[in-house]
Amino acid sequence: MLRQYFEMKSRVPDAILFYRMGDFYEMFFEDAREAAPLLGIALTARHRDSDIEAPMCGVPWHSADQHIARLVAAGRKVAICDQVEDPRAAKGLVRRDITRIVTPGTVVDPSALLPDAPCWLAALTPGDPEWGLAFLDLSTGRFHAGTLPPERLAEVFALFRPREALVPEGCDLPFPTSAAVSRRPPEWFGRARSEAPAETLARLDGVTGSAAAAARAYAGEMRPRGLPHVLRPEPLRFDERMRLDASAVATLELFESSDGDPRRSLCALLDRTRTAMGARALREAISRPSLDSVELEDRWDAVEELVGKPAVREALRVELGGVGDLERQFGRIAVGTAGPRDVLAWASGLKRLPSVRAAGETLASPRLRALLDGIPDVSDLADRVDRTVAPDAPALASAGGAIRAGADAELDSLRDLRRNAQGALLEVEAQERQRSGIANLRVRFNRVFGYSLEVGAAHRDRVPADWIRRQSLANAERFATPALKDLEAKILGAEERIGEIELRLYSEMLVDLAAGSDRVSRAAAAIAGVDLHASFAELAQSARWVRPKLSATPRISIRDGRHPLVEHHRREEPFVPNDCDLSPEKRILVITGPNMGGKSTYLRQVGTIVLLSQAGSFVPAGSAEISAVDRIFTRVGAADHLSRGESTFMVEMLEAAAIVREATASSLVLLDEVGRGTSTFDGLSIAWALVEHLHDSPEKSGFVLFATHYHELTEISLVKPAVANATMAVKEIGGRVVFLRKVVPGAADRSYGIHVAELAGLPAAVTARAREVLSNLEKQELDIQGAPVIARRGGESAGEGQLLLFTGAEELVLEKLREADVDRMTPISALSFLASLQERLKG
Repeated sequence: MLRQYFEMKSRVPDAILFYRMGDFYEMFFEDAREAAPLLGIALTARHRDSDIEAPMCGVPWHSADQHIARLVAAGRKVAICDQVEDPRAAKGLVRRDITRIVTPGTVVDPSALLPDAPCWLAALTPGDPEWGLAFLDLSTGRFHAGTLPPERLAEVFALFRPREALVPEGCDLPFPTSAAVSRRPPEWFGRARSEAPAETLARLDGVTGSAAAAARAYAGEMRPRGLPHVLRPEPLRFDERMRLDASAVATLELFESSDGDPRRSLCALLDRTRTAMGARALREAISRPSLDSVELEDRWDAVEELVGKPAVREALRVELGGVGDLERQFGRIAVGTAGPRDVLAWASGLKRLPSVRAAGETLASPRLRALLDGIPDVSDLADRVDRTVAPDAPALASAGGAIRAGADAELDSLRDLRRNAQGALLEVEAQERQRSGIANLRVRFNRVFGYSLEVGAAHRDRVPADWIRRQSLANAERFATPALKDLEAKILGAEERIGEIELRLYSEMLVDLAAGSDRVSRAAAAIAGVDLHASFAELAQSARWVRPKLSATPRISIRDGRHPLVEHHRREEPFVPNDCDLSPEKRILVITGPNMGGKSTYLRQVGTIVLLSQAGSFVPAGSAEISAVDRIFTRVGAADHLSRGESTFMVEMLEAAAIVREATASSLVLLDEVGRGTSTFDGLSIAWALVEHLHDSPEKSGFVLFATHYHELTEISLVKPAVANATMAVKEIGGRVVFLRKVVPGAADRSYGIHVAELAGLPAAVTARAREVLSNLEKQELDIQGAPVIARRGGESAGEGQLLLFTGAEELVLEKLREADVDRMTPISALSFLASLQERLKG
């Protein structure tokens, strides 16, 4: 047995081997040591305390899927080694073979999947200047392929979030990833391409075709029965979708809140879908917003019509609720792992499709009409299930009883025989009793000799000549007849034969159903699209969202915009709506204001509204007119990458550098507190220079919202015409500060940080001293070396050696005068410049 085990293990050295022994899957040696703590089961051993001790653990075969799911969720690969020979017919050790391999990226079992999220396997092939990449979701059959430069791969991984990445040996990924990384030799990739089905490589060439072929070949290794539901890969056209990197995904809380809770994410808030397919379509819509104006108008038309027809929308949603997850149920059918109840549920969903079409019969918008009219006829597939599967079928086909009566004549006959076996035996007994004249003849059963006719010793001379002696007892003899032997063979073989026929019929049905993969794929896509638009409409009506307008010229004009997450989760106080108006004439907004005033919320709010509009949704605003944004950049919050040797400020600067390098005239840039990770003067200098650069390079920056506590930045508006100032309004009442959460034109003169520190519970002694230090800083007094005088307390003299020279304001005015290019100033700009300097001196 161990020789057979090691032979199987040598074929999958990187997998935990589930080795079938009777009613258990056993794991041995290092596999057992690794799996036992992950599964929470006992680690035992054979030949304990000997030289050949074999650590082992095991799980019942009927509950293996849930244990496999736990190992896969932990990033492990699992190989299942089954008995492929009847133990009763085996000579010696029962033959075993690896029947399937499950990896993090090739899962189809529902217990290992999130219903509203895809399970992507990524395959990458290096190239110059671009890499090929493919994404395959084996649970649904969805398949994409395309090319990207290596510096953009991390961005795409942040959106697709693959569970597993397949790369050639010797190739290092140019970015860190949480995906499990699997490797194959370069020649394996070449072989995968040469053996790929023609439809896999259709419309694909070079590294793109290689990546697609590799993804399909790898998934095929894991599922030897074939992948009939994996169709031709769809090209990944990145230039038709808004770009979102990992920073933007996290900042806008698309899939997780800032504290890592997916239930408080934007995706969770938007989700009013009735099917898992619709939920996955929602994730795709918000992770890859469209840039196509025709597509956006079609989507908004569909949502608007469903908002205006609530009765039709509700009828649609009722019918959608009964469809189920056609994609993933069919995925298990296609790879042969679906149980009878899975198949029945899938067929029940297929039967609801005509009702979905009927419920949307009055809808007229082009997109909804195309979706509903595009639902194919799949009634033959549902009928195939009805003709084969018993309505009360068990969860597992191997449990028996999966095939309905009337599906097969031989099966019905064997079942009748099983039910009527006792009556048939009594009938043989009666016939032979009459023929022999032995009144006390009885049919008996023995595990060794089977069925026989038992005759008392006194009647031995009356036994017919064609009876065959089977066993002699002290007071009786047992005989068999040809008719009894035939009946015995039928009875004893009936159960085995019934099982064989049921499994054959069930497998044949799965093959027939898998042949409908194209129609099922189209039906699932149509249902997902209808469900997505109905979900958007449901939210739009309940939350008072409005249809955005697509501006033909560069513009972001939002009236009474609201942040959907803050509005939904902080209902103890009414949300204060705010406007945003950006255009080529005023495309950079410098936002100052107090801590806790709402600057960061405002930035995220604008970004979220823009993203929602291009996802095809209505938006939380009074009105919105927005031109298509090709990318949302975010530089918000503080984070470090210590494992890569990058400090908080280094991460901040890397992100700022990426914005300067990659932004376009159609981008939206959200910057929050850039420069705060270093000294005040360094940070202010960087922030000032960055705003100037973004202003002077309109082809590289688009629209910019820049929130800051550097109040000095508001002066940029005096010399840069496309820069405007805004602030978060506050009101002081009796020494108490009230945050009004309202964005108003102008600039703040204070940050109220000490007030926020008091709200946080900082000791009064600390905040009182902070006010003294703040007072010294605000006076901008400098000592003889030019450093601020903050060490002394209020009322104390500066002391000897601390002769005050110029104030900080005067130093700044002098510096600006030295830098001013008088020759290039117009009279108006010169007057404006002098006025700003005078205001600075007045304090």
